[in-house]
Amino acid sequence: MRSVEARNEQGMLKLAQPLPLSPGERVRVTVVRQPDPKRWDLAKLRGSGPSEDLTLAEAGLADWEQSIDSDGEGCA
Repeated sequence: MRSVEARNEQGMLKLAQPLPLSPGERVRVTVVRQPDPKRWDLAKLRGSGPSEDLTLAEAGLADWEQSIDSDGEGCA
């Protein structure tokens, strides 16, 4: 399993770096949007759960993801 950044260009994902794949090889893609504070409804988050959830949202999901990966508790 590998995580690679990509950007959407007219409906097509353009990878930030090439992948070591054979021609015609099939893969499964899971798309995870990058955290964007403009999409967050902090008022809704504030009312929906414990204060630690709001702290995570305000700190940024990228920082949270990095801390999980560094703890060795990420997906295998």
